[in-house]
Amino acid sequence: MTTTMASSLLERYIERLGLEASVPELRQRAGGASGQVVELLDDLLRAHIHAICFENLDVLAARARGEVRAVSVSLDEVADKLLRNRRGGYCHEHAVLFRGILAELGLAVYPVLARVHLGAGRVEPAGLTHQATIVALGSQRYLVDPGFGGGTPECALPLSGGVRATVRGEYRIVPAESALEPAMRAESEWVLQSRTTGEQEFRNDYAFADVARQRSDIEVSNWYTSTKPGTRFTGPPVLARSLPDSGKLTVEGQQLRYVRSGAVPERRERTITDAADFARVLTEDFELRVRGEFAALVWGANSQS
Repeated sequence: MTTTMASSLLERYIERLGLEASVPELRQRAGGASGQVVELLDDLLRAHIHAICFENLDVLAARARGEVRAVSVSLDEVADKLLRNRRGGYCHEHAVLFRGILAELGLAVYPVLARVHLGAGRVEPAGLTHQATIVALGSQRYLVDPGFGGGTPECALPLSGGVRATVRGEYRIVPAESALEPAMRAESEWVLQSRTTGEQEFRNDYAFADVARQRSDIEVSNWYTSTKPGTRFTGPPVLARSLPDSGKLTVEGQQLRYVRSGAVPERRERTITDAADFARVLTEDFELRVRGEFAALVWGANSQS
């Protein structure tokens, strides 16, 4: 990628996130001491998840058209979708964009694939369906992940351990052998754990090995996640947006929810009534740039699920 193209990508990213910093200022911070780089990662993660929501609408639109087609994980196409077209995306898209931005800032980054452990009743490890990024800073490595939906950590997490707190809860990375039974570990070395404000126990979110995955591994994971019938992202719509008031806005199927934890928890929920209401939710609540006919196409597939 040429310098001109790289600057264009970073400038579009800065504009999409509403950052006040310039490209040279971000590059300067990325070249600082490790503590300064971690602060930059935290700032970018917070701004990213507030500006660019999690959504699987293109997966559902393809299904509604009768197409068997994976979501693109090309950096150029992901950048066009999430930045120029002001859309959201799911984990693979967020990871590709965020890692591309960090690479353009001169940081050493590589992709990892994870097995999700959320949900009760699991008796064997899930597939390698989630993508995140490792940033290497000297001898230390940090997990960064803007694409885990409503559970996305808003901070960089060291693989060396330690709890990091955000407005939505606490996160940590622990060895897989201390968090998972042997039958559930597969090749995993580390587990991302979280707990929201008021919870006593940490829960396992996903497990991964600190292994730089090849592009072919990413493509296989992305293909499975976005095309296999009956999986979480080929069913009803799934959207998540983190709000500046520390609340979370989500859509699952036809249910719109707002949840905010803290000293005075708040929860609101309603049913989305029809395609027009769905279009309003997408454009006003999630601030997505989508046309009415696209929303109606996705809503039609949702109504038939």
